[in-house]
Amino acid sequence: MNPDLKKLYQQTLLAHSKQPHNNCELANAASATLRNPLCGDEITVYRKTDDDGRARITFTAQSCTICLAAASMMTQHLAALPNPEATQFAKQFVSDFQDKPATIDLPGELAALSGVLAFPSRIRCATLPFEALLKIQAQDPSSRI
Repeated sequence: MNPDLKKLYQQTLLAHSKQPHNNCELANAASATLRNPLCGDEITVYRKTDDDGRARITFTAQSCTICLAAASMMTQHLAALPNPEATQFAKQFVSDFQDKPATIDLPGELAALSGVLAFPSRIRCATLPFEALLKIQAQDPSSRI
């Protein structure tokens, strides 16, 4: 990775971890909590579908910079997608990282997370918010992300 791109990625992750978006509990929402026993990250993701069919996604976390930034970027990116596309995106995101390719092509600020591929022990930090969101779906298959 070229140094300028690496610096941009680092700045994006730090910005989202210092001022995460949608970092709050969501009343009357479906939720799932996951913990990464390797590093101690713990995240709860909340999802509530409004009357208009759009999902609102928030989170609370006690986690590292990568997990916190991933959750912040996830809530922003998925809020712009229709429910079926959000589900597919979350599944593909987790699958792509678990396959540990050399690079991953991610949209927008999420591209900053591709830098964790160089650190296999940190991959779960990036995928944990997405896994928690998918767990909500698994707990209630009739619900929508």
